[in-house]
Amino acid sequence: MSSPDLAVAQTNTTEPRLPREHPAAVAFLDEAGTISVDRFFAIGMLKLREPSIVLRELDRLRQKRRFFEELHWKELTGSNYAFYREALELVIGSDARFACFVADRHANDPVTRFGNQWTAYERLAEQLLVGNIRRPELVTVLADNYSTPKGVLFEQDVKKQVNRRLRRLAVPTVCRLDSRSTDGLQLVDLLLGAILFEFKQAVGDASSTSRKARLAGEVRALYGISSCVPQGCKRSPRLNVAVYSHQLVKTP
Repeated sequence: MSSPDLAVAQTNTTEPRLPREHPAAVAFLDEAGTISVDRFFAIGMLKLREPSIVLRELDRLRQKRRFFEELHWKELTGSNYAFYREALELVIGSDARFACFVADRHANDPVTRFGNQWTAYERLAEQLLVGNIRRPELVTVLADNYSTPKGVLFEQDVKKQVNRRLRRLAVPTVCRLDSRSTDGLQLVDLLLGAILFEFKQAVGDASSTSRKARLAGEVRALYGISSCVPQGCKRSPRLNVAVYSHQLVKTP
């Protein structure tokens, strides 16, 4: 027999509740480059409203091709090129939204702006999420396990600041994972690598005839754009490439 208190709790309908179909998503967050060393650094997010659809399809592709290695832009070779291309075609052809921040430290250095590499990384991640979470979405963030010293509370800080700036509960939780644990993070690595490669090409720091140049070009073609560099990038519901400037990301 239920207690009177439990009966009251079960019949209380005055508490606000979200509808069963309230929009929600998962954002996979990863970075490319080393923010304190490399000229170009990028942080990207792949937002999926139903991540299981894309991840199941990629798993089927892995089984079909018998390819079980981690997807990593730096590891692109002639032997894995075809699989990388198929994986990218799969995610770009889905309803996934990909967005990224690219920092050219020769023009605007976020480390100098925010005092250290960990705070700079947090601020870029925060701004990326704020700019790409649509009202009234709830977005769970699964981030690459970026190494930080003790006392740097990336997960708590990013969640707190995004929710503060959006003035609502937008990010229920942030969790960091080893990229080997999910294809979602590995797909972000490939997309970031392709986009960052063109920025390097634009300043003469990357080849125009390598396999990476070819795959980067195919990524742009799949998105239906000719360029991702500032003067050529076309924003769309599925792609948003922003270049970091001190004006875009402010201190809290």
